[in-house]
Amino acid sequence: MKKVIYIDELPVEVTRKRIKRMNIRVKDPDGKVIVSAPYIMTDGYIISFVRSRRDWIDKNISRVKERSSAHPAPSTPAEKEKRRASLKRRIAERLPAIEQWTGLHCTGWSVRDMHTRWGSCNTTTCHINLSLMLATRTDEELDYVILHELVHTLVPNHGGSFYELMDRFMPDWKQIRKNLKY
Repeated sequence: MKKVIYIDELPVEVTRKRIKRMNIRVKDPDGKVIVSAPYIMTDGYIISFVRSRRDWIDKNISRVKERSSAHPAPSTPAEKEKRRASLKRRIAERLPAIEQWTGLHCTGWSVRDMHTRWGSCNTTTCHINLSLMLATRTDEELDYVILHELVHTLVPNHGGSFYELMDRFMPDWKQIRKNLKY
């Protein structure tokens, strides 16, 4: 059940779900604010919650809009395919070098139109998926995502072993990840 509530002139899409805690998201590319709330949560409580997080919301709306203007979405299917082809060429060049340097290997890779994550790894088959959004990112950021997913072929979670390998292969990975978020 979705509805829009205006809170101090801010449109907020509220979705009630079978969850325990309320959460707020600011969506790309337009900075749309979405609140997921438990069924029993009153509108008054939701309004109060959003107001208490208003600084965070405003900061993230600005960040999302800034990022969208710096890396606009492709306007036509042809432009999207051009980006996909360019990204595939970059991956085909960079992935083998990273595999050779680290000794980690995937069984295959693909580019997917993912909007909520930069990459994913099927830890059973060791196949990695990379987001089409990486087409607008730097080679350093692309290398970070490739490495992150390759490490998952060996370590399926984000535990201590995962971070030890990330530190060994890319000591500045935390800064690169931070750059990806902006």
